[in-house]
Amino acid sequence: MDEAQRGYETVLAKVPDHPDALHLLGVLHHQRGDSTRGADLISRAITVSPGVAAFHCNLADALRVLNRFEDAERAARRAIELRPDYAEAAHNLGTILLRVRRPAEALAAFDAALARTPDGAATLAARGDALRELGRVRDAITAYRKAIANDPSAAGAHANLGLVLVYLGEFEAGLEHCRTAVALRPNDPVCRANLGLLLLEYGKIDDAMAAIVAALELDRGSAPLADAAGRAWTELGDYRQAQAWFDRALRLDPGADEVRCHLASMHIEAGDPEGAATILEGVLTQAADRADAHAILAHARLDQGDMDGAVASHHATIRLRPESPNPHAALGYTLSTAGQLDAAVAEFRTALDLDPRSVPALAGLATTLRGKTPDDDASQLESLLGAPWMTDNRRATVRFALAQVYDGRGEYDRAAAHMVAANAAQKVHREARGQGHDPATLREHTERLIATYTPEYFARIRGFGDASTRPVFVVGMPRSGTTLTEQIIASHPRAFGAGERRFVNLGFGLLPAAMQRNATPFECLTDLTPEAVRRVAEWHLARLNELNADRDRVVDKMPENFQQLGWIATLFPNAKIVHCTRDVRDVALSCWITQFGSIRWANDLEHLAERINMYLRVMAHYARTLPLPVFEVTYEQMVADQEGTTRRLLDFVGLEWDEACQNFHRTERLVRTASVSQVRQPIYTRSVARWKRYETMLAPLLNRLETPCGI
Repeated sequence: MDEAQRGYETVLAKVPDHPDALHLLGVLHHQRGDSTRGADLISRAITVSPGVAAFHCNLADALRVLNRFEDAERAARRAIELRPDYAEAAHNLGTILLRVRRPAEALAAFDAALARTPDGAATLAARGDALRELGRVRDAITAYRKAIANDPSAAGAHANLGLVLVYLGEFEAGLEHCRTAVALRPNDPVCRANLGLLLLEYGKIDDAMAAIVAALELDRGSAPLADAAGRAWTELGDYRQAQAWFDRALRLDPGADEVRCHLASMHIEAGDPEGAATILEGVLTQAADRADAHAILAHARLDQGDMDGAVASHHATIRLRPESPNPHAALGYTLSTAGQLDAAVAEFRTALDLDPRSVPALAGLATTLRGKTPDDDASQLESLLGAPWMTDNRRATVRFALAQVYDGRGEYDRAAAHMVAANAAQKVHREARGQGHDPATLREHTERLIATYTPEYFARIRGFGDASTRPVFVVGMPRSGTTLTEQIIASHPRAFGAGERRFVNLGFGLLPAAMQRNATPFECLTDLTPEAVRRVAEWHLARLNELNADRDRVVDKMPENFQQLGWIATLFPNAKIVHCTRDVRDVALSCWITQFGSIRWANDLEHLAERINMYLRVMAHYARTLPLPVFEVTYEQMVADQEGTTRRLLDFVGLEWDEACQNFHRTERLVRTASVSQVRQPIYTRSVARWKRYETMLAPLLNRLETPCGI
């Protein structure tokens, strides 16, 4: 290239406006990475000879690299006007259109190029990219494979084919193609980044980070690479670092909606589904056909307790990605947690038709059907445990599902073995990402609650808050019957079931702003003002009105709101609080067999015992100090006397008897619960004293419980 450059410059020294020398020197600078200089020289050539199609074609490519997409598209189209059969110009136009997220038009351009040069590997690979963006994943795979057949050294086709195969569950083949891409083009940052992203799927975080770092060393100004780094840090649980990399990616490419989608995923992982939903709604306002945005929004809405919204987002994803198993499996999970069992099974089966090894689909099916899971599906789950692409998290998912199957079949020893292994794998997965449980922090928080919400505190804030009687808070340990209790109340025509909502904690977090103080919410409680409490209470009631504006009672059944009863009593002194209790040994077993998304204390029996002990301490404290009545619904009493317990419950929350509450399992509403059977069939007795079947396994927990049964 040095010699060529000297030759072109020699010509231009003698003939400064020589169009071919200007053009070729511009192409050379573009090839060497100085696209600004390249575009300037090619533009000078066009000024001299405006009718040469090749000049416009190469200018388009240089302008694309400079992110001057409108000018680039104009140049490519001019090249095609001058030479309608110009395959390279059609290819360049397609890459520009793909870059500005117009995949359908890009596909048409690539097809026009292939009509002239049907074996063009680069165009076939780019066509695969367009098909992938359009959700035609199988067609994309065909295009990538044809590109590789025509040119086995097509590194880009290998790299993107690898990611698509992983997306469809073909992990081994995907890894092979990504490694081939790096071997073919070791200095290509995109190939290295794709390998890094695939290694993340394998759970090899250190190797993934090394690949992404190597890619960044090759191209520090790449927005996709900064995005890949953000995704890696998200996987590691370092959200501060992840945010910094996503911010960098958006500075480099402000229009990169895929970065915003990954940023939204980070917010969900960090426990902020509201922030994620805000980001995604902004993305979808501008690009309503982004399947990834709909898929992540479904997750955010599920975490917010918005089941109807989650289902709608799942359906939008499936419409845009009909060939992918993941959206069907995700919809199946949401429908299953909402008690729509037949519909959930159908979605899981559709996912398995697309990918027979889909872990989410197989696990969701087994968790839904439990002991009725067909032998073939259980055997497929067992076989996956030895797959090389199984991560700790996937392995935990498979083992939790198998525990449900064998427990449902009465094979308790096999179920216990899978429970122990599942929780061990889940604990390793969480701790590797900095998401482990710290019992000392829990104890400190418990002590702070007890020290804060004292009789003196409640005397001081008497008269604060809103007098509304609409809010009903159902609290207790997870798996204590909170879903069952909410469903009974929500079956009443004058009540609305809001599901698990984070409004209490979110409102508590608003307290410093309401008081215009730079302090923590707990610190604000020391000099709380009626005005600040009123503002937060109004915000909370407005959220309830957004969900339902006409029912007399709105039920929030976030179990862990038991910790916030002092704050609830501050906001709503006339609120109805229902405390669900159950033999904590059965609570513990039910938590131990369940794969929770965000609960961190349930994967270690000693941690689980500590959590139960702290819960009992908090509730004993509130029993002595809380200035408003709490109605206790004991699971065992509900099982023994459903009608009598239901009548007392309705009377407490201020509702007259209604037969629909006795037949709560017939109420058609989407609710989120880890125990779908509780809301879709009449009350049964088989979950009472269930812990006795696993007494040996639970020994580490039973020995640490401060109260034998906690009721």
